[in-house]
Amino acid sequence: MAAPIESPADSPAGPPSGPAAFAGTGPCFATSVRVAFGDCDPANIVYFPNFYRWLDLATHDLCEAAGFELTDVRRDRRWLGFPLAEAGARFLRPATINDRLRIETRVREWRRRMFLLDHRILRDGELLVEGWQTRFIGVHLPQEGGRLAALPIPDEFVRAVDRLMT
Repeated sequence: MAAPIESPADSPAGPPSGPAAFAGTGPCFATSVRVAFGDCDPANIVYFPNFYRWLDLATHDLCEAAGFELTDVRRDRRWLGFPLAEAGARFLRPATINDRLRIETRVREWRRRMFLLDHRILRDGELLVEGWQTRFIGVHLPQEGGRLAALPIPDEFVRAVDRLMT
């Protein structure tokens, strides 16, 4: 379910474009995965939805490393988590069983109620997938029947995530 859009400045961004898109330069947070047999189709090529699963994993690894682990923020802050408003990817090269993949995550932009992420999935330095996500911090509004809403992004969250970009 998408977040309610509060203003045009908070609207989803769509994929990055232009020469700077996915340049792979600048600070990032990195995590890794190993491709398992079950991640692949009968041709031993990673089935594309698994790349989206790994982008989600990378985002949650980033938030956890910043001190905002999902079960903790649900319990202690009453956040639902970090729902997606938009996601996309460009698939450039295949991956297969036992490949070790590096996922680089960068915050492209902080907005009042959303944050835009760029991801790169690499194998031994070779770019396989470019991905992007528009996310928000989700909360329920009890006064509106529990409607899902995007919380203004707390400064402490921005600072903690930005500190991890190396």
